[in-house]
Amino acid sequence: MSLARLERSEAPNTIQFYYLDLLNYRAISNAIAEKFSVYHESPQILLIKNGECTYDESHGGIQMEEIVEQATH
Repeated sequence: MSLARLERSEAPNTIQFYYLDLLNYRAISNAIAEKFSVYHESPQILLIKNGECTYDESHGGIQMEEIVEQATH
């Protein structure tokens, strides 16, 4: 549902999006959670700026408008 909502939104060219299937690649999920000090949730969006997680949201809170707003701060 969250992915479909993002796909229906227009993503700005200034943000690079990467989809990671963390349910099937749990080791990667664990490494990301540890590196960025976030609790793994699925679905989840992480905004990484300059090597740091500056924003994370999950489930119904995932909104393209919010991602864009956070990315421009």
